[in-house]
Amino acid sequence: MARILISEPHEDVRRLLVRMVERLGHEPLAPRVAAPRELTSADLFLLEPVAPLGAALARAARLLAPSMPLICASVQAPPPELLASGVLFEACLAKPFTLEQLGAAIEQALCRRGACAQSA
Repeated sequence: MARILISEPHEDVRRLLVRMVERLGHEPLAPRVAAPRELTSADLFLLEPVAPLGAALARAARLLAPSMPLICASVQAPPPELLASGVLFEACLAKPFTLEQLGAAIEQALCRRGACAQSA
């Protein structure tokens, strides 16, 4: 089981993502605004990078936990300025996405970072 930090500006969508992550057997962390302790204790970060707060948190995650995989969950591609600043995503999911798509993205991201055992 992995600890998955979720940053989503819309409350309804955040609750849905929490339920999806739980159904996949992982532990969701979904504070309204992620603090440094969440950024450093999570195994993976699922976020909406198009929202201003999401972009700022993606940059912070890269500084505080550079090896933590990031997954983009958005209706748009990540902002080019994020990519230009070195914030790369292990996967990008276009909303709406299925539970299976989310599960596959999480597993692939964790395995690429050598954390497969944590997600089982």
